[in-house]
Amino acid sequence: MEDLAWGTDAELTDEQFYNRENDISLIKSLLETTSTGSPPTLMIVGIRGVGKTVLLKKIKKELKNDYLTCYIDLSATSGYQMGKLTEMGIMEHFYTCWMEECQNKNFKTVFKKVKKYFQTKNFRIRDIVDAGGYPLPIPESEDDYRKLSKFVLELPQKIYENHSPDIKGAILIIDEFQVLKDLGGRLDAFLWFLRSVIQSQKNVAYVFSGSINSRDSIIEKIAGKDGAFGGRMLNVEIHPFTKETVRDYLTEKKPSLIFNDSGFDRFYECTKGIPYYVNTFAKLLHQDVSLDEDNVKEEFKRTLPMMAVHTINQWSRLTLHEQNITTTLLDKPLKRKEIAEKLNITTGSLSKPLNKLQNWGLIESKKGIYGISEPILKAWLKKEYEEKGVFPFRSI
Repeated sequence: MEDLAWGTDAELTDEQFYNRENDISLIKSLLETTSTGSPPTLMIVGIRGVGKTVLLKKIKKELKNDYLTCYIDLSATSGYQMGKLTEMGIMEHFYTCWMEECQNKNFKTVFKKVKKYFQTKNFRIRDIVDAGGYPLPIPESEDDYRKLSKFVLELPQKIYENHSPDIKGAILIIDEFQVLKDLGGRLDAFLWFLRSVIQSQKNVAYVFSGSINSRDSIIEKIAGKDGAFGGRMLNVEIHPFTKETVRDYLTEKKPSLIFNDSGFDRFYECTKGIPYYVNTFAKLLHQDVSLDEDNVKEEFKRTLPMMAVHTINQWSRLTLHEQNITTTLLDKPLKRKEIAEKLNITTGSLSKPLNKLQNWGLIESKKGIYGISEPILKAWLKKEYEEKGVFPFRSI
């Protein structure tokens, strides 16, 4: 029976999950040191679609009986979606998640202690919001924010101390952490404050995960030599599947796909071994017919708009200036000076758009040379130009 997930599925059944045994074993063994009083701080990175979220949710599921595990996707928060990500908003999500996990484990005494804390502390309260069914006071001053956020960050350690017979520790998974860039000039202060509070915790592990490569600028701010967690954070990069793994995966999960050698080579070239694209393309391919290189190339062109939905959406939200920069990189990576010369603009005018394109994961920089990092966007733009003679700069 075939059981192939869609690339968009963020959580898989045990039957759908494939491979990653080494990654799972490594990450779990690191997190399980939390029970010894020496918790790790991990950074899990990898390009978009490589399967980080699926991997982390599986690990969370496997550890939930022994640990208080909290998973937060920062990109799904209302603050980020509305373009108003704040430190207080992040703390609200931390707080809500811990409360929900305590409820799942029936740790009722936690709610009494939290209520007592809010009743006895002298906060200047501007408002009280409903944080997932739990009342959370919003402080009026910066000092009160720091007191309240310190309480929220210290909460998992205190929960462990009150329930150590029931759990071995607490684990907070912060997914899509690259959106913290939206804090702008406040990012460094937030990271250092976070570090100052959690560095003394003995039974709480932190996992930062993001759709970025290991050269992204935010990694330097977090884990670089002079970053907030420099020297303390362990870096784990999740890589695309190898050609052999993809072949074995499709043979097991989708035997109705019949490739000859050239057809499979072309399939792997189209998907780059990225699970999101492997699954989506495999779902859309014709079944029970022989697939050679030409067949797969035609099928790739046919299904490309469906595979590129996310990147097409991102493309439509770029300015014309940002789109022009992207199209100059289609043929080959370029230095900033070369991009400026091609577009007949100054190098200074490239700073903000290049940063935005990198933040969105559409381009990357290697030693000052910029290239498109999203292969499906690159393929879609080339297809559009070949068919229409112009890039899709505007849509109606």
